[in-house]
This record gives sequence, structure tokens and C-alpha cells, in this order.
Amino acid sequence: MTMRVRALLAMVVIPVTMWLAGCGHYTCGATFGNSSCTASGSGLGGTGSGSSSTSAFAFAVDESGTIDGYTLTTGGTSPSFAATPSYTGPTVPTNSEGSGMVVAQKKFLYTAFPGTGQVYAYTIGTGGGLTAVTGSPFSASFLVGEPLGGGWSMITNPAGTLLFMVDSSGMSVHVYQIASNGALTQAVGSPFAVPFFPGNLGTDGLGKYLYVVQSPNPSAVAAYSISSTGFLNAVSGSPFPYAVSQVQGDASGKYLIGVPDVLGQNGIYVFNIAQSGTNAGAITPVTGSPFVTTFTPISFAIQPNTGGTLIYTFSENATDTGYNPIEGYQLNTSSGALTAANGSPYSGVSSGFWAQFDQSGANLVVYGGVNNGTTITSYLGALSVASDGTLTQPTPQLTLASPGFWTVTDPQ
Repeated sequence: MTMRVRALLAMVVIPVTMWLAGCGHYTCGATFGNSSCTASGSGLGGTGSGSSSTSAFAFAVDESGTIDGYTLTTGGTSPSFAATPSYTGPTVPTNSEGSGMVVAQKKFLYTAFPGTGQVYAYTIGTGGGLTAVTGSPFSASFLVGEPLGGGWSMITNPAGTLLFMVDSSGMSVHVYQIASNGALTQAVGSPFAVPFFPGNLGTDGLGKYLYVVQSPNPSAVAAYSISSTGFLNAVSGSPFPYAVSQVQGDASGKYLIGVPDVLGQNGIYVFNIAQSGTNAGAITPVTGSPFVTTFTPISFAIQPNTGGTLIYTFSENATDTGYNPIEGYQLNTSSGALTAANGSPYSGVSSGFWAQFDQSGANLVVYGGVNNGTTITSYLGALSVASDGTLTQPTPQLTLASPGFWTVTDPQ
């Protein structure tokens, strides 16, 4: 499916390896012309007992010119996923879904806008409010004229001290240092050249290496070692000849996970990451990779916490009228092998095409979109993750005001 394209909710068409957005870069019906489509699950779940507590905050670009804020509360008899109380959204460019949104250290929120060539930065308050970082918005002129980025075209390292951004037209990656107050300073040597048009980015779980996938026709992965100041050095043997459109590392730093997003290739790739020697950071497939999936994955999410070994994949159905049930897999941290998680695939919860974990790894937030022929509706579904991989949904899915890049974070 490397030559397929999907329409944005904003009806802009971009290459497939760049559609993987934390926003509306795929919507049932809008993309394939169907009059209606549905997610596979009911979007409803059970309730718990005891007292409720704030589990996560979610933020989403609103094309009316602001950032909307939402709070997930779990536990107790009345879990909820709704607009954050007493929240005032900051002003951002109008009529734009942005080109990336990330959180660093649970403290800072960054979102980029290609129309103005700027990165907006905010401090996240304990109640989920946003306050502009001194100096925000920060100039990023290379964004002007850029196609809307993929879901991982703007990322941080696991420590949240560095911000990485794709410059596809410049065939490079820009690296920014994140100061203690959230301010951004471009790292010495940035931007760093990439040997092809870059798509999505990923790091290993320890933040030692950066991986860049080729776009728009993935056939290679470039690898770089990351210094503490953000300087990038090419790993020996890079780029590596693997056709994956998205990569992320597991928390141990031993493995890199990838999906091809190609019709008929129902599988997940798991790569060993060389831990030492002259080729430290190089990747090679583990025995048995790629591991067969039921459906063709178009994206995936992996638990970020150190005890996490769960991977979930997301896909559209064969008729392009909706989403398949989410599939779950357990990663064996000794061998890199994958086995199906308990109850997978999960048909009783909201499904979609893109998802993110909060930092605890206990909550998985899924994005989807539906077009009934006249109205486009985008939504987030918050799923609870059990240790055996079972997914449940304690709250109804949340309808977003408009399609836009989004992200989720645990409270500080």
C-alpha cells in the first residue's frame, strides 16, 4: 500500500507514510467515498468502584484557532472523559490542524504549524491548563510549505530533553534542546542530513538512537546515535534496507518495532538493536520477524513504561468503510518474539487508525473519524489496559470539536 493515499479530514491528500497523524489523516467514507462507516466497537464500557482520579490529559488542535483540553478520570462509579473544567484554550493559527503535537516530561506541550512556520510551546498545569512558554511561538521556517506531517514526524526523546522534527523538502531532521523552562534552542549541527525524503521518526526506548523511515515509498531506515546535546551521528551501515512506515522502540532499548502499511502484508516487524560495538544502533530482524497479524496494520502503539511489553495494531476493514478490531500482542523481552495478547482482537471497544499511550502505559487513547456524507466527526476513545493486554473502555468515546493533531499525557 506504499502508493496509496488517504485524504485528510481537511481534504488534503498526502503520501501514505506522511498520513500517520495524531489527527484526522484518515476518515472512513471521506477517504474512500462511502456514505457512512463505523468503528468496530460500541464505544462504551463498564464502570469501576471507589473514588475517581485524574488519569490523563488530552489536547487537540481546534481549527477555530485554539487548543482544546480534555481530562480522563478513571476509577470510582463515574469515570469520565470530557472537557477539562475551567480550561481556557490558548490561541493558535486558524483553519489549520497543525503538523505535530508532543508532550515532554509531562510538563511541556509542543505543537507545530506549517502555515506560519512556528512551534507553539506551553507549560501544562497540574489541572490541565496551558500557559505559553517564554519565547513561544518559536520560529521553524523550514515548516512553511511542508506537507502535513505524520504522527511521528515530530517526537521527543524518552527523557523529554530533545525535540526532533522532519524537514522533508530539506531531506533533514531538525533537533532542538528543551530547556528547564520549556524553551527551544536548535542543537549544534542541526539540521542533520538524511539520505532520502524522511517520513516518521522513532527512537529506541533508552533514547540512544534516532530512526528515520523513508517517505513516500518506504524501503529504508536511517539510524543515528544521539548525543546528550542532540548531535546526530550516522550509525555504521545506515541506512538499513527495511520497508517499514512507522517505527518505535520498546522501553528496554533492545528492540525496534515497525509496520509496513502495505496491503497484503499482515505482519509486525521486530528488529534487534545492536547494543555495542562498531555498529551499535544497527538493526536486524529477530527470528520469526515479521510476525503475522490478522489484519494489515496501518499503525501501532507500544507501551512506554519500563514494565510494558504490549503492542497494539490498528487497521481499516477490507471494504474501507470502517476500522477492524484492535489487535494486541505481547513482546517477549528475551527473544523479541510476539504472541497474541489475551482476548485479541478486541471488538467491544472503540477502534480507529491511530493511538497513543499515556506515560504510565495504563491508558491507550485511540483516534478515529467518521463521515456520513455531509458531516465529518472525529473522536477519541480512552481504553484501560490490563497487564495481560485485555482492553476495556470505562467511558464513552469523546467527540472532538474539529480534526487536528492531538496528544495525551499523565498529570505531573
